[in-house]
Amino acid sequence: MPGSVPDGTEVFAVGDIHGRADLLSACLDEIAETEREPGTERVIVLLGDLIDRGPDSLRAIRLALDTDALTRADRFVLLPGNHELMLLDVLDGVDPALWIGNGGATLMDEIEGEWRRRPWSDSLRLLNDRLPDGFADMVRAAPSNTRIGDFVFVHAGLDPEVDDAVHLDRRRPVDDRHWAWIRHEFLTWQGGWDVESETGARAVGRTIVVHGHTPALRGRLTGNPGELAPLDGVDTHCAVCLDAGAAYRPQVGWARFWRDGETTLMQIHATYDAQLDAGWLP
Repeated sequence: MPGSVPDGTEVFAVGDIHGRADLLSACLDEIAETEREPGTERVIVLLGDLIDRGPDSLRAIRLALDTDALTRADRFVLLPGNHELMLLDVLDGVDPALWIGNGGATLMDEIEGEWRRRPWSDSLRLLNDRLPDGFADMVRAAPSNTRIGDFVFVHAGLDPEVDDAVHLDRRRPVDDRHWAWIRHEFLTWQGGWDVESETGARAVGRTIVVHGHTPALRGRLTGNPGELAPLDGVDTHCAVCLDAGAAYRPQVGWARFWRDGETTLMQIHATYDAQLDAGWLP
């Protein structure tokens, strides 16, 4: 990798889950079973969009709340995705139409199968009551991003035309270029994410953005490691996309970043339904 993680640190980043608790559980098991050097700090970063569209968002939330224990992690960071932000808006009284239409209906079906027949005010009370304790508060307190060494972890991406501190403000209003929603401007940028000190211009350098939100894979995984190549955009976009298409297919992307001497290495994995018993696909 062109950049590095701090010495004595290994990072596991997990992409969009979208209610696939079975895959998240298998992924966390694989992380827990990965050997590490004595004295190494293990950091787990969930990149957001735990919920919606898939069959088991509530269990995915419970697994997320237990991630540090399940993976023997020293530090755990949950980053909000746009689906978590929409959920918070609904809990705060915003019209639920946007969330419901973007996959929130599947979470509501878990909450109570007859919710469509009820007044929304009743369904909202059920939602508040049945969400796992502490999840909403955890999302509210979560940062927009976390930087570990030269790696920036964020749900959707950075804006090449906006200062990172401004773009990544946790309180910024939502728009199409928000850190949890941005697509085109981020995905098409190939000018790097370093910032030149004299001009403030973007430049290709050590900074790598690790993100989800926009699926890098649309086809179903079959077991060929070459199928994971689209997740690796380091050479072209200084980015790694760990959204393996969980919103459409039962497959979750994740990656490990670690030091070997002076070199930082990355290994991309995917966990998918056809091979849950076999573990992971390197």
